[in-house]
Amino acid sequence: MVLNVEQRPVLFALVRELLGTEKLQEFAAALPTRARVSEPALPLVVSALFQNLERSLTVLLPEDADARDLAEAAGWYLGPERVALLPSRGVRWDSGLPPPPHLVGERGRALDVLERGGLVFASATAVAEGMPPEEARPEPIRITPGEEPGIDGLAEALALAGYERVERAEDRGQFAVRGGLVDVFPTTGRDPLRIEFFGDEIEQVRAFSPFTQRALHPVDDAVVYPAAERRLDLGEPELSPEEGDEPPRAPHDLVPALAAGPDLVWEPSEVRAVWEEEGLEPIQLGGATELDQLPAGQPFAFEAQRPALSARGLSEAENELAAFVRAGHRVVVAFPHRGEALRTENLLRRVDAELLEPGELLPEESELRFAVSPARRGFVWRDLQLVLLPDTQIFRKRAPRPEAARIGRALQSFADLRTGDYVVHEDHGVGKLLGFETKTVAGVTRDYLFLAFRGDDRLYVPHEQIGKVSRYIGTDTRAPALSKLGGKAWQNLKTRARESVRELAGELLALYAQRQQAPGVAFDLRNEWLEQLEAEIPYRETPDQTGSSAATSASARPRLRCAPRSRSPSTASR
Repeated sequence: MVLNVEQRPVLFALVRELLGTEKLQEFAAALPTRARVSEPALPLVVSALFQNLERSLTVLLPEDADARDLAEAAGWYLGPERVALLPSRGVRWDSGLPPPPHLVGERGRALDVLERGGLVFASATAVAEGMPPEEARPEPIRITPGEEPGIDGLAEALALAGYERVERAEDRGQFAVRGGLVDVFPTTGRDPLRIEFFGDEIEQVRAFSPFTQRALHPVDDAVVYPAAERRLDLGEPELSPEEGDEPPRAPHDLVPALAAGPDLVWEPSEVRAVWEEEGLEPIQLGGATELDQLPAGQPFAFEAQRPALSARGLSEAENELAAFVRAGHRVVVAFPHRGEALRTENLLRRVDAELLEPGELLPEESELRFAVSPARRGFVWRDLQLVLLPDTQIFRKRAPRPEAARIGRALQSFADLRTGDYVVHEDHGVGKLLGFETKTVAGVTRDYLFLAFRGDDRLYVPHEQIGKVSRYIGTDTRAPALSKLGGKAWQNLKTRARESVRELAGELLALYAQRQQAPGVAFDLRNEWLEQLEAEIPYRETPDQTGSSAATSASARPRLRCAPRSRSPSTASR
């Protein structure tokens, strides 16, 4: 898992800065030890230590949310392919319920990344609750164009890995077989994959939208992690020696999630408190390096502060950035998109900024740099004279567009709606929002839109399908008629709308064809009126503008037409 410098994220430059310090080298050489690390500095310290050791590294944290946040932050510096999260199952073993597929997939990916020498962040519950032995766990399925698993072979492998076969793959842990295609929604993927076969050979792999089912972009290769903790062909182990109505017990063959134990522990007292609260068997932490943000006589300390900024506009933001630079700091502002970074760079007037490219080193002198990175949290590290700021913290974003501008578009989040709003569901028609509810179905907790339709018809829409719902647009203020679930009226209405659009498109094509064929009279542009108009313009043209105007006029002369007087103005051709 060794990447070239150019392939590493742009914020890897910050890792190299910390790697070059004597303090980090001494800290790495003294492992296992104790260190005081402030929370804003923790992701960078762990990333630099991992890069220094050049081996797999596991970090133990109290809660799943802590591990998830730190894994995300470490990915900003090292790249997401080198970092993984080991979450808890989400349900206790003695509950008898299977964990959600996405958690099973993340746990499987964490073990795979760890085996390949990566950096893994685990929660206290995840490492103490155990997992099935390695021989009972499904293997990751690697999909690459040119391989020849065959449709039946791939479908069998997916089924044994716990994937559910459905007609249409719309959720994680599902797959569908349609002719020469296999659609699979990986448990760890953002988008499902469409695998096209030519005979038994994989010809092409593309990501596609689960809502529209349209292809998005090609995929060179992919790893599909399991959706079940055990291979389905091996069967479940005996949960209890006695039959009857006894509550389910944990399987007898569970093994530790981390055979060698964690390398680093963040806030050990909090980790032990979680084990005690959950009633889990603690694991030994004797050989782990303890990291804490409170001073307790630790031999090493890494301190950084959270940025405290109060800029209310571009001018104040420039003042804040200039103050950091004058104080001798090297400032990096992270933007999620390159266009935003370049646009902001052009707006600056009192401070200069340049774009930091992947593979570049940070400047030795105090300067301002913009970087394209998804970093959402920053720090002020005075010992390193280094400041990292997310763009949202220093540059105030433009005010959101008026509510009316979003009407009729697919919703982005539940915040776009209010109880009582009329909505349109892509498949079921016009409904009314009754509220938002959180429900647990089959052990999975989700947020739902609760919609009312005609009569007593009700529908729960999970948050994953919010793209199918849009706000209702009416021609007046009257309340619309609600659709009936399962009825044909909505489908007939959509069919008539499609036919009307096709009819209108045909009329427009015929109209523009007539305009192209209509005879006209060419007029000479060399007229005194045009010269008078140009003379009245108060601005002096640049040489480029003069050349462009001349070229446009020359190309327009043979095409400029005016329709005869007998035709209506709407059919004039230009």
